[in-house]
Amino acid sequence: MRTGTVRHNEGRFSGEGRRALRYRSWEVAKPDAALIVVHGLSEHAGRYAEFGERMALGGVSTFAFDLRGHGDSDGRRGHASAFDHLVRDVEHFRQEVTGLVEPGLDIFLLGHSMGGLIALRYLQQGVAPVSGAVIVSPWLATAARVPPWKRRLARVLNDLLPALPFPSGIDPDALSRDPSVVAAYRADRLVHGTITPRLFCEAEAAMAQARHNREIPLTESLLFLIAGDDRLVDSAVAQEAAQSLAVRDRTVKVWPDTFHEILNAPERAAVVAEILAWILARTGRRPA
Repeated sequence: MRTGTVRHNEGRFSGEGRRALRYRSWEVAKPDAALIVVHGLSEHAGRYAEFGERMALGGVSTFAFDLRGHGDSDGRRGHASAFDHLVRDVEHFRQEVTGLVEPGLDIFLLGHSMGGLIALRYLQQGVAPVSGAVIVSPWLATAARVPPWKRRLARVLNDLLPALPFPSGIDPDALSRDPSVVAAYRADRLVHGTITPRLFCEAEAAMAQARHNREIPLTESLLFLIAGDDRLVDSAVAQEAAQSLAVRDRTVKVWPDTFHEILNAPERAAVVAEILAWILARTGRRPA
């Protein structure tokens, strides 16, 4: 671990269509690498403060932004008019982070849940190279079967009222076995708990694309972290997709008994240590 001070910074940048998006960072002097975090549906970057602090103390400056329609970023809550806008926002943020760190520093990508889906689509589209990516509990299929009537209704509303908010159906108790994490989630004013018909339909299309596209053009190293007891996303589908991707360097790790938010599991210190070791091994450096 680093003994120096972790610098906490905040700022804004322009996403796709000049959407104003907010970010937070946890930085150290002379980092070994940088990490970009893409969060999940209904939450925000501030929920990654403990993770960012731990990563920074391990030598990896960490940057996380609020997706459009989430946290303190602009946009209707739980809405995106096109999934590709979320993907392009990642590239805008990568460019922002590239300008904030020293030239030539390795930049890695981490996506959780819907952020994992966004990160996979970013990698599959070959927008820009990153030194590696960590995909955590990716939303490639929902754990509970979505009734056909709900899909039909979403398609109708997508045409008629695409930005109409309805409950996302995320059960806070299914996020973590740590009661303090669940309590904090319930009390968080920036957690909105909604999704619109447009984002639902766009996400479903993106899931199908992510499952069937095996190419990762510009990134050779992937680490998949799968929750062993995930009640929100389908872990079996995530494992199958991870194994099907055409990458040279792939690691798939299932964390037994963990709920959806592996980064907020009671054993999160061990999870962070694994991510740090994986990243630093791909920069040719060892964890401190």
